[in-house]
Amino acid sequence: MQHPTAAADDRVTLRNTLISSACLGIVWPGDVVLYVVLPLYAAEFGLDALAVGLLLSINRVVRILGYGWVSPLARRYGAKALTAVACLAAAVSTLGYGLLGGFVLLFAARVLWGGAWGVINLMMNAYAYGDGRGAGTRVGLSRAVSSVGAFLSLVCIGPLCLSVGPHQAFTIYGLIGLAAFPLALALSPTVATPSEARAPRRWIPSDLNTLFFVLALAADGVLGATLSLLLSAFMPAASAIIGASLLLAFQRLAHIVLALFSGPVADRIGAGRLLLPCSLVVALGLGAIALGHVYTGTIVVIIARALLTTVSPVLAAERSPDRIGALASFATWSDVGLAAGAFLGTVGISALGLVPTYATLAVLVAGMAVFHHVRAGHATA
Repeated sequence: MQHPTAAADDRVTLRNTLISSACLGIVWPGDVVLYVVLPLYAAEFGLDALAVGLLLSINRVVRILGYGWVSPLARRYGAKALTAVACLAAAVSTLGYGLLGGFVLLFAARVLWGGAWGVINLMMNAYAYGDGRGAGTRVGLSRAVSSVGAFLSLVCIGPLCLSVGPHQAFTIYGLIGLAAFPLALALSPTVATPSEARAPRRWIPSDLNTLFFVLALAADGVLGATLSLLLSAFMPAASAIIGASLLLAFQRLAHIVLALFSGPVADRIGAGRLLLPCSLVVALGLGAIALGHVYTGTIVVIIARALLTTVSPVLAAERSPDRIGALASFATWSDVGLAAGAFLGTVGISALGLVPTYATLAVLVAGMAVFHHVRAGHATA
């Protein structure tokens, strides 16, 4: 029978998990739909193509540079206060998309969002991880809950833009996002125990973070940036856009459903045991794309990657005495991989073609997964 104190701690951790993930889900829509709306309505925001590209990418640069500050700020001001302020900033940034125009002001809103996302995402993972007991289930739950807002916002944004316009749509999402601020105030003040150590910051990625970097580069960055190009190779451009949108919507849905499934599995058999097979399945899907099976390969990659979204933060946190610092390092290298993949995917396809690019990625992911598995086995031997 579980000790009453432990049971009470579990209830608090579950409550924090639900609140923090709901906070992210409430403020996330403004960023998610921007990638769909801004390229189509660039003129209404007073932007050209170059400005749109910069606005859609600058938030990731801010996140990469700012992740290292989250842990010391959380220790100084408390996780609850930091999360609440970040939620308010995220809502304000979305309101900025609706109420402001021109590159400079929108750039400032994107910078604000980048910092807010970094805080909310890391705090959500830290609250979900808790003391490590049953972490996989809670991380999976937090991923599912937070993704609901992104999924619904993508479903609603088309009709909303057509009925009220893009500026008003962002204003609506921003006003909804303000609800995350009082919700965040219901969180526990901190996620770190007094005995939790502060690990030194690493500028060179560990083997695990190198694998996360490669997975993000291939399965998120390159695939996300080139999916419509893959489909346009054998169908009209209009159909390719629709097909790519449907696959991206499926990706969001897969993250919601599989996050709920993979968490308990990770707790039962160990998160580490899922890492190698899921990574190899990602490589298999990339190889299928290289062979011309675009739909099948993409779906395989999406499913395997969705399973890894739960496994990855659990592995990062449990292998370090500093949970927030470890999660920040994991997020940093994942974001670097995502940003690099979005750039290298387009360049690679232009220089090498679709088949060599995806074949190379398949070999890279498989090789790095096996390399990490062998190194991890030697370290524990």
